[in-house]
Amino acid sequence: MQTPTKGFGGSTFSFMWRESAFDAMLKMRDIGLNDFDALVVPGHLWPDDLSPADRSSLARALRNEGIRIESLNLPALDLNLVSRVESFRQYSVDLYIRTMQLAAELGCGAVVAVPGRVSSLFPPPSKDSELLLRDSLEQLLRVAERLDQKIFLELHPQTPIPTTAAMLAFLDTLPHERLLIAYDVSNAEFVGEDQADAIRQCAPRLGQLHLSDGTRSQWRHDRVGLGLVRFDEILRAAEDVNFSGVSILEIISSTPLDDLRASAEVLAMHAAPGRSDGEARS
Repeated sequence: MQTPTKGFGGSTFSFMWRESAFDAMLKMRDIGLNDFDALVVPGHLWPDDLSPADRSSLARALRNEGIRIESLNLPALDLNLVSRVESFRQYSVDLYIRTMQLAAELGCGAVVAVPGRVSSLFPPPSKDSELLLRDSLEQLLRVAERLDQKIFLELHPQTPIPTTAAMLAFLDTLPHERLLIAYDVSNAEFVGEDQADAIRQCAPRLGQLHLSDGTRSQWRHDRVGLGLVRFDEILRAAEDVNFSGVSILEIISSTPLDDLRASAEVLAMHAAPGRSDGEARS
């Protein structure tokens, strides 16, 4: 019997303060999820906490359990790829580099990067922030090429490029096959986008989908069905453009397993008729 979660990836976001990424992925694997976006924070999964032997042991455990990590994801609160404080921006770049190295050792092929953070009250000039972002990403892309990694830039409301149009305009200045978009549908709802149209517009550069619910008045990542995101239109658009990446359930909840399962059930009802599990995931 097929489970509704089969075919989706899962985020360890809701588990990151209470248990290891490996334990969280085991629990999500047991409800049918795989291809995970693993958060990178101390105590959960952290490059500086893992010796070479630890990394080899973790990679072996992942293989033995059949767990696939799709991407590693550094929360942006403590990092900023467009910081005007040069030493802090460089620290952020260096931590992403260490995360890419960890990803490569764990058999993971990508990192998710928030393209900097700017004040919503009084941000620096957009052109200045985009120049800093370009420099940061050029450094990361050189490492990505060496380590065979991709960089998924996440659509995020607190960045200098918070919409699909802004992201595409920026990516036109830095075209690279390893630099793609992680399209977060709840973030897009909060910034007022039509997600289906945006998916069609960014299709050639779409690397990953992040699925959760929210509204235009509150920035949320809720269980699917609690907000205003039009998942029927989103899944139809993904089908129309032959999206070939992973759709990550990124639900933030105190009861994540129940809400991940419930979200997958709703999404399965919205999925296009006749779509296979593999097509639904990829």
